[in-house]
Amino acid sequence: MAYRFDCKYFTGYKPCAWKRPCDGCPHYAPVTKRIAVLSLEALGAVLRSTCLLPAIKREWPGCHVTWITYPNAKALLDNNQAIDRLLVVDPTTQAVLDHLKFDVLLAVDKSIEAGALAERIQATDKRGFGLDGNGVIRPLNAEANYQYDVGLSDELKFFINQKAETQQITESMALKWQRDPYGLDLRDHEIAEVASRRAGMLRRTGGKDWGGIIGYNTGCSLLYPYKKFSVERSIEVIQMWREAFPDRAVALLGGREDTERQTAMKAAFADDFGVINTPTTGGLRSGLLWMDATDIVLSGCSLGLHIAIALKKPVITWFGVSCSQEVDLYGRGVKIQANVGCSPCWKKSCNNEPKCFNEVSVEAIRAATADVLSNHVFSGGNQK
Repeated sequence: MAYRFDCKYFTGYKPCAWKRPCDGCPHYAPVTKRIAVLSLEALGAVLRSTCLLPAIKREWPGCHVTWITYPNAKALLDNNQAIDRLLVVDPTTQAVLDHLKFDVLLAVDKSIEAGALAERIQATDKRGFGLDGNGVIRPLNAEANYQYDVGLSDELKFFINQKAETQQITESMALKWQRDPYGLDLRDHEIAEVASRRAGMLRRTGGKDWGGIIGYNTGCSLLYPYKKFSVERSIEVIQMWREAFPDRAVALLGGREDTERQTAMKAAFADDFGVINTPTTGGLRSGLLWMDATDIVLSGCSLGLHIAIALKKPVITWFGVSCSQEVDLYGRGVKIQANVGCSPCWKKSCNNEPKCFNEVSVEAIRAATADVLSNHVFSGGNQK
């Protein structure tokens, strides 16, 4: 029997998706280039890096894309139709990574671990960031120099640069930037689950259903604790929403680390007040389905914001620690800057008062919510 070893669907392990002999197969797709994308680090950054996929497909039509990442990011990349092979870095895959050969490596992350792996992977053309023998991160190609400089100069990063991270990483990989979106593909059963969860949240006792759902991403990474509101400020915001937009329920969205905070927020309101505490322990994929069941999302600059962007949700987002110009909302939202003179800072701890997370006014959020609600049509699920 003849096989097409160069077909992008052929693995040599089991029948491909088409389950037919290679001879005469109309789905035969010879691989023109083998591309590796190395993006391991913060979950939001991994999801943001999916903006590279359309540019990769334009640059190398017919290419095969292998995405290399850490286990905790796998849920964000599962079912992405532009990724042909998803490799999770663990002791069992190191031999595979050492053996595979690529035409092009796109190394997105600037870290010692990712840089060392970028140097080790076999590729003819390497772009992005690697690591020299002294453990110093280095750009692998001239196009990566600008993003490298941004990372080493607070003046450039905080005040001069106006390029979103999506543009920076695309240009660092010597690809043409066309403001490509993030990629996050749901399976059919997940789309049905979103619809079911939305219907459940819209249903209320003793009257007509809620007219819509405001999603509130309550937390952030433990690494940057100032990217979330205090519980007290969160309660103020929720109270404002229910008073200013009485036909809208409010869904609390968060991860395992936000369980205690969300319980405290929910406890501040009566059961029939219209505040829904969604599960925090169901895992990353379940969490993004809860978010997709809402109409708009409020979030700090965190993983939740990047998930909302990937789901094409209209968003309201606020900035204190991080740089607002580095986040592209794709015309679907409002940015609010904390009213402090020390922003941005990218600090993990802070002795300044007042804290930036308490200097985003409730009135600014009310105005932004009204703006977003008046400029978008909602039906739940992915917005276009």
